[in-house]
Amino acid sequence: GGPSSFAPMPTEGIKLLQGLYREPTIENLKRMMNVFVYDASAITDELMKARLDNMLARRDHLENFVKSLAANPKQFTDYGPRLGEIAAPTLVIWGRDDRFVPMDIGLRLIAGMQNAQLHVFNRCGHWAQWEHADAFNRMVIDFLQH
Repeated sequence: GGPSSFAPMPTEGIKLLQGLYREPTIENLKRMMNVFVYDASAITDELMKARLDNMLARRDHLENFVKSLAANPKQFTDYGPRLGEIAAPTLVIWGRDDRFVPMDIGLRLIAGMQNAQLHVFNRCGHWAQWEHADAFNRMVIDFLQH
């Protein structure tokens, strides 16, 4: 989709993610997660620890991400001109309050694809599959079955 037309890039969330990958600490993870979701009060210490442990278990992923940032600081390749090549039915799910990838990018995605639909969850950040798990799962299962 490329960069947002309305929000400065990189976004607040992407900047925090970059900081986390450069310095993977529980403090940086908490800062990032506070903007990753709409309501961070549901994120437990156990979940934070599990996410950090998973990150630290694969330091090569962290290092590769940091290297890719150095090679391509914008990190937002615009594939808009190629979206029309996607003919398969496509479900795009977005969080209205996403502070990582602004919603106008989702609108551009569905505008460029021949057979796409967009669902926007209210009171939702970047982690729709966790923040609205039941509705998300029903929607995806229904989409895949029809």
